[in-house]
Amino acid sequence: MTRVFVDTNVLFPFSVMDLMLALTEDSVHEVLWTNALLAEWERVIVREQRRSAASAAAITAAIREYFTDSEVLEAEYAHLIERMPGTDPDDRVHMAAAIAGGADAIVTWNHADFPAEALASHRVRVCTPDDYLCELLESWPDEVLDTVVRVAGEKRRPPMTPEGLTILLAKAGVPTFADQLQVKLADRNRD
Repeated sequence: MTRVFVDTNVLFPFSVMDLMLALTEDSVHEVLWTNALLAEWERVIVREQRRSAASAAAITAAIREYFTDSEVLEAEYAHLIERMPGTDPDDRVHMAAAIAGGADAIVTWNHADFPAEALASHRVRVCTPDDYLCELLESWPDEVLDTVVRVAGEKRRPPMTPEGLTILLAKAGVPTFADQLQVKLADRNRD
């Protein structure tokens, strides 16, 4: 199973965050996290006024509760932080945690602060959410489709179809994945 460390910026479009976590629930991949990542997400989501402090805290509490096995503890990565390249202290923590957690990839829209060469020496690649989800869909088409159908079916306000979810995902920054998903959903519906 692929293990990924998802940068904070990937967790902002809630449709992408929901899908990434749902894919972990369904054992298609594993999203690694740290308390530092969740704390940064809470700070930024509240500052950007996308969630109240209480709502953000409830979301991170749920992640801590339901994905305990995916946590990378600070004691596992703290010794690596100073050796990480870059100037953004949060991103250096994320790189160290990804390495310590045995991540196969860091999924981010911010490639500038995650030097691919430096991470490749630790067998960690850097990819965009769109590229990563396309790779996952190619490798595990039935499993990814099953997860998308489940996630869409669980939406109540408003109700959503899998096709509707692909529209949200395209708007959230993963348009190639959404297009490929549309094709596979149509193929599945024809069968």
